[in-house]
Amino acid sequence: MSKVIAAAQLVLRKGEDRRVRGGHPWIFSNEVESWQGGVEDGGLVDVVDHRGAFLGRAYINRHSLICARLLTRGRDEIDTAFFVKRLERAKRLRDSVYPGEPAVRLVYGESDQLPGLVVDRYGDWLAVQVLTLGMESRLGELKAALERVFEPTGAVLVADSPLRTLEGLEQRREIWWGNVPERVSVAVGGFELEVDLLHGQKTGLFLDQRENRKRAEARAKGRSALDVFCYQGEWSMHLARGGATTVLAVDSSEPALALARENVARNGVAEKIEFMRADAFDALRRLEREGKRYGIVVLDPPALIKSRRAVAAGARAYREHNRLAMSLLEEDGVLVTCSCSHHLDDDLFRQVLLEAARAARRPMRVLDWAGEAPDHPRLLAVPETHYLKCAVLQAL
Repeated sequence: MSKVIAAAQLVLRKGEDRRVRGGHPWIFSNEVESWQGGVEDGGLVDVVDHRGAFLGRAYINRHSLICARLLTRGRDEIDTAFFVKRLERAKRLRDSVYPGEPAVRLVYGESDQLPGLVVDRYGDWLAVQVLTLGMESRLGELKAALERVFEPTGAVLVADSPLRTLEGLEQRREIWWGNVPERVSVAVGGFELEVDLLHGQKTGLFLDQRENRKRAEARAKGRSALDVFCYQGEWSMHLARGGATTVLAVDSSEPALALARENVARNGVAEKIEFMRADAFDALRRLEREGKRYGIVVLDPPALIKSRRAVAAGARAYREHNRLAMSLLEEDGVLVTCSCSHHLDDDLFRQVLLEAARAARRPMRVLDWAGEAPDHPRLLAVPETHYLKCAVLQAL
C-alpha cells in the first residue's frame, strides 16, 4: 500500500486566523506558526488554523513580509482552468460597467481573487503586470488563460514595479507574446490617445481617473484652468472640452509633455492648452508669487507616500501642494485634488485638506468626494484595494 503524501501546509498561530476568515487574502510572516510538508517558495500550500481547520489555498514566498496570498478558499486545483474561470468572472464585471470600451482594467489583483496580477486592455493588446513570485511562477497557465478569455493580438509583460524587489524578483518589461507596436492608439473618455506600453508609466495610462476627469470637465466652463502633474494631458483635454478658457499644464517630465502635446494636437484642443516643464512645487510657488488666479485647479500627483514610515513626511507634502493650489483659486474657484497613496486614507486626506485650507485662509466647500473608476472595484475586506481619493472643493 503506497504512502499518502500530505499537501504542504501553512499553519497559522492561534488567534491569527480572524483576518483571513474575514475575507482578507494576505498572511504575514509573523502570523505563521509552522510550515509542514514539501514547502517551496512560489509554490502552493493549504492554509489551516492552529487546530488544523482548512481555510484556503495560497501561493507563498517566505522571503517576503506578506508570505502567503490566498487564491481560493476552496480546494481548487490552481491550473489553467482555474485562471480561465477567474478571468471570465472579471470580464463579466467589466463588460457590465464599461460595455464596448476598448481601454479598461480587466483584472485588479485581490479584488478579482488574483493577488499579484493586474491586467489592462488597450484595444487589441494587453498590459499584464505581475508583482509576486506566486504569479511569476504561473506565467504559463496565466498566458494560456489570458489568450483563451481575451484573445488579444499581443501582450506586454509589465514586471518593473519596485514591489517586485520585496519578492526577490528582477525588474523587466518586454513583449510577452504577439506583435505589439511601439505606440498603441486607443479611445479613452472620448479622446484618441497614444499609449506607450513598453516604456510608459505603470501599465500605460491611468484608467482609474476616468470618472474623476469627467467631474473636472463638468466644472470647467468659462474658467481659466491649471493642471499640475498633467502627465499625458488627459485632465487638460477634459478641461478644454468642458469649456475652460485657457489651460496651463505643468509636468516635470519632458517625455510625458511630448506625448501630451501630441495628444492635444490629435484631439483638436491645442489652441487652449499651454505647457510648462517644471517641478510642481516650483511652479505653484512661482504662480503664487506672481499673483496668478485660476477658476479651476487640478492636482493629481503620483503617490507621495510609499510606506507607513513615510506617512508624516508625505502628508506634509500633500498639505503644502494643496495649500499652494488653494491660494491660486479665484473666489468660487474649484480645486480637484487627488491622492493615490493608499497609506493616506480618506480620513487623513480630509485632515490634510482641512489643514491646507486653514493655512491658505480659504474656506473650502466639498462638492464631491470620489475614488477609483468601477473597473477598479474595492474588496470589502481589503482596504488596500481603495487607494484613490478625489476631492472636488470650492473656495468661498
